Amino acid sequence: MKLNLLDILLPRETKFFTYFTEQVDVLIEASKLFKNLVANLDTLDEKEIENSIAEIKECEIRGDAVERKIIQELHATFITPIDREDIHTMAINIDRALDILNSVARKVEIYSIRQVPANVRRFADIILEITTEMGKLVVALRHRRDITSSTRAMHSLENKADELFHQSMAELFKDNKNPIDVIRLKELYEHLESVVDCSDYIGKLVRGVVVKQG
Repeated sequence: MKLNLLDILLPRETKFFTYFTEQVDVLIEASKLFKNLVANLDTLDEKEIENSIAEIKECEIRGDAVERKIIQELHATFITPIDREDIHTMAINIDRALDILNSVARKVEIYSIRQVPANVRRFADIILEITTEMGKLVVALRHRRDITSSTRAMHSLENKADELFHQSMAELFKDNKNPIDVIRLKELYEHLESVVDCSDYIGKLVRGVVVKQG
């Protein structure tokens, strides 16, 4: 992005980029915890599963606190580094991804799921990859660097997740005879895809911010 005269005459609050980094760092932490949970679910005892889910919930609580801070500061700040609406939209969508991931972890507990198909683990891998790219994207936006590699990587991962979702649905309805298992896993897959979609949306939003600022 080019530096314009307003950037010199009216320095803008850059604290929002710090908050976004905090938000994404918490989301990445939760993604790592979730990946570890589903990768080892069949070997963990009940207490270990409970602790893993509680750690993800703690991330969700911390993420909510950062989102509230962003909204409060948005109301109190006169000049923002990017459009106020874009800041608000980024904050709520990063938080939404974290909320959904926490919801998936809670479903593991509520439904007493103790073994998951390989595709659930593949989704966990994609979620960690796309949230890691989101972290790079926020840093690039703050320092006005080229965001292209991150947005392309995020969109590619979203396409990969779409294909995985369709494959998972096909396998689920073909191989599972137990309707309860179908209902449980279908809900998990839908939520996991939503986490990826929210993350990819952030990439599209940042790309739009860059276009608007020139």
